[in-house]
Amino acid sequence: MKPNTQHGLLDVQRFETSHWPLAGRAQRQFKLILIRAGYGYHRINGNQFPYRSGDIFFLGPVDSHSFLIDQPTSFCVLTFTELYLSRLSASGQEAWPQLSDQSQLVSQPFVGSIVSSTTEQQHLSALVDMVQAEQLNHGHLLANPIVESLMKTIISLIDRQLARHPMRLPTPKNASPSLIRRMGAYICHHITQPDRLRIDRMADVFHYSQSHLSALFKQQAGESIQQYIIRYKLQLVEARLRLSNMTISQIADEFGFTDICHLNKLFKQRYQTTPTAYRRRVQVSGLIDPTYAHDAFDAV
Repeated sequence: MKPNTQHGLLDVQRFETSHWPLAGRAQRQFKLILIRAGYGYHRINGNQFPYRSGDIFFLGPVDSHSFLIDQPTSFCVLTFTELYLSRLSASGQEAWPQLSDQSQLVSQPFVGSIVSSTTEQQHLSALVDMVQAEQLNHGHLLANPIVESLMKTIISLIDRQLARHPMRLPTPKNASPSLIRRMGAYICHHITQPDRLRIDRMADVFHYSQSHLSALFKQQAGESIQQYIIRYKLQLVEARLRLSNMTISQIADEFGFTDICHLNKLFKQRYQTTPTAYRRRVQVSGLIDPTYAHDAFDAV
């Protein structure tokens, strides 16, 4: 199986390959890579290091890497974004200082396995396996309290390991290290308050001009503020359809969509189906309790 490029907030994949197809710069994501079997060389930021079964690598959004595989290798790759990191921090503060630094810094030459202890490798591997089990069994990772708890533990363990490694080199002075996380936390907190998510309102909150704030966000996040807000809303809508008995009209109102037609159009663009059809499909497949949806089928 070959890995798939993904652009979501959180994803986990397990695959075996003899050729690494994802060479190049990370797409504004953190990446935790666990080597389950095989050996070869890991090339990162112009340096090359041998890898073997049990090694665990961690890359920040600005790292560039690839693998030169000598023996077919089994990988488990957990990816998450800076915006996902901001959502895990209830207070909006930087709970993981080492990851905060790595989001903006390029690695120094020492970038081998971040975990040398066999016991700690096993613990981290088991936690990632549990995240993947949630994905396989329930078909989703977001809006899942078990996954959030597991990810907080995983990220805390990563942060502790990074603290044991040498300091890293800073990016240019004009970088904005915490802006993306602060904006992400603000958007997540006010996602049901459309008035607070207007660009002019956010520009006042973060003390930037509207054009400058929009440009900084797109530069760091890889999408516009509006694209992120819509994508996040649709992920929450998808969770409501699976896990609640709210009508589609109520869901549309909650997240500030103009009407059901507006929600239908955007939802179909992302999920290739309407909210009503999606809810019926997951009900039939057993992903939600049928009693949740007894009154949830609005006309569309």
